[in-house]
Amino acid sequence: MSKSNIAVVIPAGGGGTRLWPRSRQTTPKQFLDIVSRRTMLQETADRVEALIEPAQLFIITNARHVAPVREQLPEVPPENIVGEPQGRDSAPAIGVMAALIERVRGEDTVMVVLPADHVILRDRVFRDILLEAAKAAEQGYLVTVGIQPTGPDTGFGYIQSGAAISEGSPALTVAQFREKPKREVAEEYLAQGGFYWNAGMFIATVKTLRSLFQTHLPQSESGFIAAAEALQSGDAEGFAEHFATLEKISFDYAIAEKADKVAVVPADIGWNDVGSWARLAEVLSHEKHVSENVVIGDHIGVDTTGSLIYSPHRLIATIGLEDIIVIDTPDATLICPKSRSEDVKQIVETLKARGAHDLL
Repeated sequence: MSKSNIAVVIPAGGGGTRLWPRSRQTTPKQFLDIVSRRTMLQETADRVEALIEPAQLFIITNARHVAPVREQLPEVPPENIVGEPQGRDSAPAIGVMAALIERVRGEDTVMVVLPADHVILRDRVFRDILLEAAKAAEQGYLVTVGIQPTGPDTGFGYIQSGAAISEGSPALTVAQFREKPKREVAEEYLAQGGFYWNAGMFIATVKTLRSLFQTHLPQSESGFIAAAEALQSGDAEGFAEHFATLEKISFDYAIAEKADKVAVVPADIGWNDVGSWARLAEVLSHEKHVSENVVIGDHIGVDTTGSLIYSPHRLIATIGLEDIIVIDTPDATLICPKSRSEDVKQIVETLKARGAHDLL
C-alpha cells in the first residue's frame, strides 16, 4: 500500500446545532477549539499528516466557510478546498469529490472520507487502521471503520460484521447496516457481538466509488461529471449550477447500504463524535472521576458535582448542581441536565421559528 496513492477528503459542512450556543451557523463546531487549542478541523487534518502530503488533502465545506478553512489549513492547496453553494447531504459531497479526484489524481487513488468533527484519542492506532482499510479498498471493497461499542448507545447506527474478507485480514465483511436502535435492541447487539458503531468514515478506490454512484445514483452522474469539470476549470457559477441538480441524500442510504462488497475494520481508537454537550463532557473528563466537574473558565461551585461549566468570559457560581451543563457565551447562556443535552436542537429550532437569526 503506497501512501502516495491516498487522498483524504474531509467533509466539513455540518451545522453542529446540538453544541449551541458555542456552535453557530457562522462558526459550527468543526471550526472551534472545543477539545484542545486546535480546532476540530485542524485536529482531523493533523491526524493524517503522517500519512499524506498537503496536496493529498481535500476539504468540502459550505461556500461561506471556505475562507475559515483556508485560514485554519493554510498548507492545503486552495484548489483542494471546495465550497458547496448549498447543503445537499453527504452523497453529493462525496460523489463530487470522487469525480474531481478521478480527474486530478486518477481512478486508482484510495479515497479516505473522514468527518471533520470527531475526536480520536489514539491517533497512531487510527492511522494503522486506515492503512489496513486501504488494503481492503484496493481489493474492490467499500470499507468503513467500525467503532468498538462501549455500551448500548442508541445515538449511533450499527454495523453487523461477518467473516474476515481473507485469511489474516482485520477487515470483516459487512452483513448489514442497522439504523439507530432502541435501547433493548442495542443491548441485544452487544450481547450477540460482532456489532460496531457506524462512525461515517469510508475508504474506497475512486474507481469503486464512481462505479457505485453510477449504479445506485445514476440520475446524478452527469451532474457529478459537470460539477467536477467546473471545479477543475475554476468555473464557480457552473459548479453551483450543476451542484444544485444533485439529489439530496445521505451516502449511507444512497450507496453504503446498497453496495454488495462492503467491509468493516474494527477500531478501538478512543472515538467520540462530540454530538452533544454531554458527549463533550465525556471526552474532557475521560481521565477524571465521574463526580468531578469539567470547567473551562472561571467557576465557583458549592456542592456541585459531575457538571460541565463553560464560561471563559465571566465568573459562574453554582450551588447544589449535579450532572448539569452550563454554557455561557457573550449573548446566550444554556443550562440543562446532561440527560437532556440532545434536546438543544429544540432551542435552535425555536430560535429559527422566532427569526432570531443573530443567535443562530
